[in-house]
Amino acid sequence: MGRLPGFLQSSPGRGAGGFLVFERKLGRERVKSHGKQAILFFGLAAALFLVTSCGSKTSSTTTPTITVSCVPTDVTVLTTSQCTATVLNLSSTLVNWSINPSTAGSIDTQSGLYKAPASVPQNNVVTVTATSQVQSTVTATQNLTIEAATKINAITCVDPISGTVPSPFAVESGRKLDCTASDPNGATVAVTWSVANATSGAGGNIGGISSQGIYTAPPVPPPGGKVTITATSQAVSNITLSTSPLSIVFGSAVLSGNFVFSTSGRLPSGEFWARAGSFSAGGGTLVGNAEDTDQGGSPNVVKTGRTFTGSYSIGPDGRGTMQFCEDTRLTCTPGAATAFFRIVVVSPQQFELIEFSKPNTSSAAAIIAGGEMIQQDSSLLQPGNPPSTLLSGAYSFNFAGISSSGSAESVVGEFSSDGFGHIAAGGASPPTPGAMDIDAGGATLLPATVYSINSAEVGTVTLNGFKFDFYPISSSRAKFIEVDTANSILLGDAYKQQNSSTCGWSTGVALSGSIVLETVGSASGGFAVADVGSFTANSGLVTDVSIDENNAGAYTPPGSSQSGTYAIDSNIKCSRGTLSVPGHSYVFYVVSPSSAVLQETTPGRIASGLLLPAQSGSLADGSYAFRMQGTDAAGAAGQEEDLLGQFTSVTSTGASPATAWNGTLDLNDFGAAQSGLPITNGVYTASSGLRSTATMPIGNPVTTTRNLVLYMVSPTLFYVLDTDTTGTALGTIGNQF
Repeated sequence: MGRLPGFLQSSPGRGAGGFLVFERKLGRERVKSHGKQAILFFGLAAALFLVTSCGSKTSSTTTPTITVSCVPTDVTVLTTSQCTATVLNLSSTLVNWSINPSTAGSIDTQSGLYKAPASVPQNNVVTVTATSQVQSTVTATQNLTIEAATKINAITCVDPISGTVPSPFAVESGRKLDCTASDPNGATVAVTWSVANATSGAGGNIGGISSQGIYTAPPVPPPGGKVTITATSQAVSNITLSTSPLSIVFGSAVLSGNFVFSTSGRLPSGEFWARAGSFSAGGGTLVGNAEDTDQGGSPNVVKTGRTFTGSYSIGPDGRGTMQFCEDTRLTCTPGAATAFFRIVVVSPQQFELIEFSKPNTSSAAAIIAGGEMIQQDSSLLQPGNPPSTLLSGAYSFNFAGISSSGSAESVVGEFSSDGFGHIAAGGASPPTPGAMDIDAGGATLLPATVYSINSAEVGTVTLNGFKFDFYPISSSRAKFIEVDTANSILLGDAYKQQNSSTCGWSTGVALSGSIVLETVGSASGGFAVADVGSFTANSGLVTDVSIDENNAGAYTPPGSSQSGTYAIDSNIKCSRGTLSVPGHSYVFYVVSPSSAVLQETTPGRIASGLLLPAQSGSLADGSYAFRMQGTDAAGAAGQEEDLLGQFTSVTSTGASPATAWNGTLDLNDFGAAQSGLPITNGVYTASSGLRSTATMPIGNPVTTTRNLVLYMVSPTLFYVLDTDTTGTALGTIGNQF
C-alpha cells in the first residue's frame, strides 16, 4: 500500500500514531469554515478505506457450532448428570436435549439435567444430544457411562472404647457406638445415617447419630426399648440397609450430676433411722457433698456434715448397687464401704433406693430403710446470688418419723421465707406466720426465726423448737432432716406453694377434680397402717370416695360410693385446710391446685402423706420401677421390710386381653436381704376409674404372691398398696419407658 496522505502520518518523534496528529489539527480547524470540515471528513473516509484495503484480499466465513459438556460422565444408576451446551455463530444459544436410547433414563429437554435409569442399560452407554432450536441440523453429543450402584452389604457398629461389637446387640443408655457401612468387598460406602424406634409409631427419645455414624443412645430407653439404625447410599437414595433391632438398656451413665437423697427406716435393734445428703455422680463414682444421719437412742446419735465417697453400678434393667465410704475422701473400695444400697432408675432425674446388705456376703443388712434420690437443679446458685436465695417464698412441708417417746410422729405445716435468711416474717404484707400441725394436735403458729445456707448448699433452720438441716433440690423443693438430740427424728420435704399471691388459696382453688390420696403411719397399738384412695372435689364437696386400707395385715376394701367435705381453714387463712370423709379426717396444706401435704387426724391414727391431682387410665405396656415400704404383720416393734424392683408390662392380644408383668425385685426384710428375686407372670386387671388390682408372684417356682391395689395418679405414676395379711406396705410404681 502507498503512503498515507500527510495529515494521517505520524509526526516525527511522537509516540502516538497519525490519529493523534489528526485530532490536534482537527481542533485548530474548528475555528475556521465548515467547508474545510467537510473536506477533512471525506479525506478521512478515503483514508479509512485505504487502511481496510491493506489486509487480506480473501474474506473469512463463520460456521455454527455446539459443544456439549456433562458432569459427571460416569453416572451411577438413579443419580444425575448436568449437561450444558455452548453455542457459537447462531442467532440463539437455546438447544433441545435428547438421549439415545430414549428408555435409558430421562433428560430435561430444556435444562439438560440427566437422570440415570434404575438399572444399567445395554452396553452401559447413553448418548446425550444437544440440538439447536433455530437450526436443527446443528447438533453435538456426549456419551455417558452408566454404572451400577455400590451395594451396602453390611453395617458394623462397635463400641468405640473396647473396639468390639456388642453381644447381644445392645448399647447402654448414654453410651456410643461407631457405625460403618461397607460394600461386598469390605470397602466403606458413603452413606447418610438415620435412626428410628424399632416399634412402629412408638416415638420417644431414640438418641441420635452423626453424619460420621457415631450413635449416642438416649439416657433412658425409648418405648419398646429398641431402635433401628439405617444407612442410605449418598449416591442412590433407594439403596439402604438397616440393622437388626438394637436394644437400648440401662447403664451407669444414666446416673450423672448432683443429687439430693434421703432414706428412713429401722435398725435391727428397732431404733428409728434417717439419713439425708447430697452427692455428685459420674463415671461410676460418687463424691459426697455432705450427709446427715440420725439414729434413735437416748439421746439420739446425730452426725452432721459427714464427708464420703462412693461408687455405683446400674444393670440393663435399671436396677443397680451403690455404696458409701463415710467420713473419708479416699477412693471407696467395696471392702471399705460402710453403707450399702440397692437402687432402681425411674428417670435420669429420679431413683428409688433401699438400704441393703454388703454385696457378695451372707451378712444381714445393718439398716432397713428406703427412700429416693432426686437430681439437683444445676442452676440453683446463680453467680452473685447469696445461698439464702435458695429458699424463697411460701412452703408446705411434710415431716415424719418418731417422737421423743419412740412412737410415730407426723408434722405438717407451712412457713414463709423472704429469701434473705428470715422465716415467718416479712414474707407477706402484713407478715404471715407459718403454722405447724403435730400428731393431729391442731395448728400451732410458728414464731419468726432465721435460717442460713452454706457454700455446700446445706441449710440450717429451727422451726418451733425442731432443728433441721435441709438440702435444696430446686427453688421449689428441699429435703429436711432433724439434727437435734431431743430424741425425736423427723425427715421429709418442703414444697414451694404454687400461688402468685401469699395466702391466696380458697376452697374452690385448693381442691378440684379427681384426686388421689396416700397416707402411712401407725394406728392403735403402734402397728403400721397405710391407706390409698381417691375422691372427686368440687366447691367444698367430695364425692366418689374410694379408700383401701391395710392395718397390720387387716385389709379393708372401699365401701360403696361415699361423700364428704373440705374447706380452707378461715382461722389460719393461708394454705391450711381440712378434709372429712366417712371414717377418716385430715388436715392439709396446699402446694398447688389439688396437690397438698396431708396429715390424718382420725382418732387413734398418726399418719401423713400427700394429695395429688389424678388422671384416669390404666397401666400401659412398658417398663416400670417400683418401691414399697412397710412392716410385717407382727411388726409392732418396727419389723420393717423394703421392696425395690423393676418389671415389664405387656398386654396380650388374645380374645380376653390381660396385662402380664414380669421382672425382678430386691427385698430387705428386717435385715434378711434377698436380691434378684423373679416376678413371674403377674396379672394386672384394669379398671375404668383410678383404681385397679394386680398380683405379684415372687419366685420361680412361685413361693409367695402379693395382692396389690393400684391408684393411677398419671400414666407415669401409680400408688400401690399391699392388701395381704402378711404385712403392710405402701409405695409407688413409676414408668421408666
